[in-house]
Parts: sequence; C-alpha cells; structure tokens
Amino acid sequence: MPTTNVNGIDIYFERHGDSGEPLVLVHGYTGDVSDWRHQIPEFSKTHRVLVMDHRGHGRSHAPADRAHYTIEAMADDVEALINEVGFDRFHLLGHSMGGCVAQEIALRHAPRLMSLTLHDTNYRFRSLNAAIANYITMRHKVAEEQGMAAVAELPSYLPSPPHLPPERKQEEKERLARMSVHSFIGAWNALSEWAGTEDRAHGITAPTMVIYGELDTPFASPAKWFASTIANAIVEVVPEAGHSPQYERPELFNAALRRHLERNAAASPK
Repeated sequence: MPTTNVNGIDIYFERHGDSGEPLVLVHGYTGDVSDWRHQIPEFSKTHRVLVMDHRGHGRSHAPADRAHYTIEAMADDVEALINEVGFDRFHLLGHSMGGCVAQEIALRHAPRLMSLTLHDTNYRFRSLNAAIANYITMRHKVAEEQGMAAVAELPSYLPSPPHLPPERKQEEKERLARMSVHSFIGAWNALSEWAGTEDRAHGITAPTMVIYGELDTPFASPAKWFASTIANAIVEVVPEAGHSPQYERPELFNAALRRHLERNAAASPK
C-alpha cells in the first residue's frame, strides 16, 4: 500500500473498493488504519474507501517538532490526500481526534460533503476534569523519562469495555509502544490547544450522524450537544460499547453507518 508526501509529510494510506461513492474514514489519537479493520471489507463492497495514518501515527512520518501537530494541519493532510486520489464529493467519518479533523473539513468545504459522521468525539478537548488531566500529565511524564514502551504498560484510565477482544487490547499496547514521544505528546497538544467548534458547529450543513458507545460517558453530552446544534443531525448509540464501537460492536456500528450513507446517497455517484 502506498505512502505519499503531502504538506511535507509522508502519509501512509490505503484505498479499497473499485466503485461507488467515496467514503473517507479518519482515525483518532494514537490510532491507525487498523481501527477500520471491520469497516473496510464491509463498505468497500459498495463504496470507494480511503483510510490513512495521521502524521505521527502508524506508518506515517512522525515530525520531531511537536509544533507540527495541530488539528488544522491534520485536516490539511486529509484534504490533500482526498484531492490526490481524485475524490470530488465524499462521505466523511471522523473518530475522536479524527472527529475534530472532520469538523474542520466540514466547515471548510461544505459542498463537497455528501454526509458527515461524528464518532465518539467532541467540539472541544481543552476542558478536562482534574482526574483525567492528572492522568494525561502522568503519561506524558513517563513518556519523557522512560519512553513509549513504559507508557504502553500503564493501566488504562477506564476499564476495558465488555466487547473489546483481548487480542485487540494487546495490539493497541504494541502500537502505542511504537509511537514516538514527539507524536504522542504533540498530537495530544493538538487536541488540547484546538480552538474547537463551540462557536462554529452551527455552520455545519452536511447531513450529520453523531454516533457513540453507550459506555463512553465523556462523549455522551457532546453527542447531544452536536444533535442540538447541527441542523437535522441524528444520534445513534451503540449499546454496551465504549470509545471504539466500530471495533467493539462492528455489526451494530456498520448497520448504523450504512443507514446513514444510504439516506444520503447521491442519485449519480461520482
């Protein structure tokens, strides 16, 4: 699968599917293309699917300058890649940090979006409760002093959701251990320093679905806020799922996404 240079960064990406409307899937913080393992085979039957690793994630290049990690820069990367593969109009889905990226793209280029899916995400990340903020600070300190392998061995802040396969948990640990300290901290800084869309989300005009896991309680309130702020947005809740229902309960997640895509399919796909 190819890597291409966009905005001075080598970005790893994959294209799947030979026909149908374009569908762009954007992963979250510390994720990579494997987050879409259960969506690629399902949706490539009917769509042309594009997935990529953000700068500093997976097989993409990780700049050592932490200032190079911003939500706006990641949105630039995704847009440049979409243009390079030749998509005109497309469906866009963003998970967690990827949802912030997707919001920026939706506000920049509304006519190009056939639909928008905001998946376990928020309109701002700078306001954290004290316990979460202390946990993040501790992880960053361990990263700086002991490296990412030590970070990967730290216990999670939240218990594992009931449908997360044990092998996936191990895979996530190994993936985190491979991240660079610069991208781990830089990408979090991108989230915490992002201005957010609290004063802008009402300008999103793409048909929007907000979806989140029932057990992902920090993101339940933002999901309801999106639904009340974005005109005609709908909300889907995946039962017994945490932050990654696309992996924890893929059948339910895929069914909700397919309904959304079919509701907003164009008469003549391009």
